[in-house]
Amino acid sequence: MSHLSCAHFRKGDLVEVLKQENGPSTSTYYAAKVLRSNVKQRNQIFVEYQTMIIIGSGCQKCVTELVDLASVRPMPPRELNKCFRMGDSVDVYCDNAWQKGTIKDILENSKYIVRFHGKSEGIVAEQCYLRLHREWDDGSWVPPLPEQNMSSSMDMQSRKVKLKTKCSKRKSEPMIGMGTSVEVKSDEEGYKGAWYGASVIDTIGNDEFLVQYLTLVTDDETAPLREVVKKDDIRPCPPPVSSVVRFELFEKVDVWFNEGWWEGEVLEVQYGFKYKVYFSSSNETLEFDHSVLRHHQEWNNGKWIKGKSTKLGANLTNQRTKFSTGTIVEVKSDEVGFQGAWFSAIIVKEMGNGKFMVQYHSLLTDDGTDFLIEEASAADIRPSPPHIGHAHPFKLLELVDAWCSDGWWVGCIIKVHKNLEYTVYFETAEELKFQHCDLRPHQEWIDGYWVAAAKLEVVITECIGQIQNERIAGRSFHLSATNEGDTKLLS
Repeated sequence: MSHLSCAHFRKGDLVEVLKQENGPSTSTYYAAKVLRSNVKQRNQIFVEYQTMIIIGSGCQKCVTELVDLASVRPMPPRELNKCFRMGDSVDVYCDNAWQKGTIKDILENSKYIVRFHGKSEGIVAEQCYLRLHREWDDGSWVPPLPEQNMSSSMDMQSRKVKLKTKCSKRKSEPMIGMGTSVEVKSDEEGYKGAWYGASVIDTIGNDEFLVQYLTLVTDDETAPLREVVKKDDIRPCPPPVSSVVRFELFEKVDVWFNEGWWEGEVLEVQYGFKYKVYFSSSNETLEFDHSVLRHHQEWNNGKWIKGKSTKLGANLTNQRTKFSTGTIVEVKSDEVGFQGAWFSAIIVKEMGNGKFMVQYHSLLTDDGTDFLIEEASAADIRPSPPHIGHAHPFKLLELVDAWCSDGWWVGCIIKVHKNLEYTVYFETAEELKFQHCDLRPHQEWIDGYWVAAAKLEVVITECIGQIQNERIAGRSFHLSATNEGDTKLLS
């Protein structure tokens, strides 16, 4: 890598760090984020690795390191629908990093045999775990990205020729000619809405195209599938979008599944760079690795528009707010001693005038023979919150819901113990100890949307304010770390 290619990185930039762990012939790239670039040594940069994690004392954190600037490069853009050939130099995502290898054989179902330098045996890798190997040299990618070729050609023309153009009020549309890489939407039952990579073979009239698919084959599996498709079912391939460390909860994404891209919504962010994605077209929720997701983009009036978030699952939650018979909900209690607690229930019947008959899942009748059924007001009912995976420990002063007395109670963590145990403070001025599995991240149901609880400054202000008001007047509170490694809120 040339020293001239070293970009001026800024705090927060996503980059890759080259490590040659088994000698100069082995290239391994780790995803990282720039923490500080203005270090004393101008040829070094301080980064935080996104997939290298150390675990200790009941918590985990990403590895940080001061690395040579010459070994850092920008995060490569994602290349979509890329098929590979024998002998292609590629990077394979394995062991939480990209490792350089060579395509040695092509298998069925978009799988390849990749061999690393110095090793006689290869590994089988799916297409979604591969990318074409590129070097970052003198501020550009080698071999160049398609858009680099186009831009450099345009730059050369602009230096040689001055063009005089006449604008038309008519909107121009991109030309889709022979050989253009496109995506085609399926209308087949069971595959509706999925987009498949293809190449245009020929144009038929003004609104039809003959395409050859990149991943779909004929019924006898002897040749790539060719098909005539309408103009409304074809679009250019989406432009690459810079890779992300993690996709966000309820973010719209496309998922590589069954040889095509399917639109979905991140319903749960899990540990180990995995996600649960909800598909509204089939009403299914499936689990996927980070590597098979891409940002969702919409092709609108000849332009690509980044898909907007659904505002924390509005499409899902709006369906639940109808509170029809059979809907799973949570009901707030107003009974003395249980004020503010939320209990899981199911809607049994709509009574009218904003009233519903509900049957609880954990509360029993006085004689203990059946689950309690009672009337509840719509103001005291909310949808069941979406599940948020929380494999890592909760933090001091984080707002949580604690499972206690058959319901969920909102509280604030005022002490973090070893072995994933916590002391939680409640509005009732009680302090109770809970295990990690008995807590969930606190969420608020506001204007038809689930909103994650604010942390840090807001939590500190609210929680400490409550403690100061409800406990002994005049006592102050501060953070402290005990000798045993526990963290707590002291008075």
